[in-house]
Amino acid sequence: MATDPQIEEFISDSFSSIWDLELLSALLDHPDLALSQGDLVEKMRASELVVSQGARALASAGMASMDGDGRLQFRPINNKVEESARQACEFYRRFPGRARRLIVARQAPGLNAFADAFRLRKD
Repeated sequence: MATDPQIEEFISDSFSSIWDLELLSALLDHPDLALSQGDLVEKMRASELVVSQGARALASAGMASMDGDGRLQFRPINNKVEESARQACEFYRRFPGRARRLIVARQAPGLNAFADAFRLRKD
């Protein structure tokens, strides 16, 4: 089992948007089903663009696969990716704010360093 720092690194390295992590969580709710983009839009209450971009990102990262009809399913490329993906979703459920900050920090490292300068204590 990975430690929290390893999970945090996986989250910041693997997800460009919190929506991607939300999409992965939605897939993990039904790991044996291939869900259509329409189903995912409804389940997540997200836009079609968010779901389609997230689907491509998860497929590219080896966490999901898309069939010929455009249905997405949790289908990791190996056991390590599967375990990391599950742990990332569990971490997100426990610490949603921390997961969001990890993703945003990667996108704006200078802004994060500036904000950290004003903190009295680190997270």
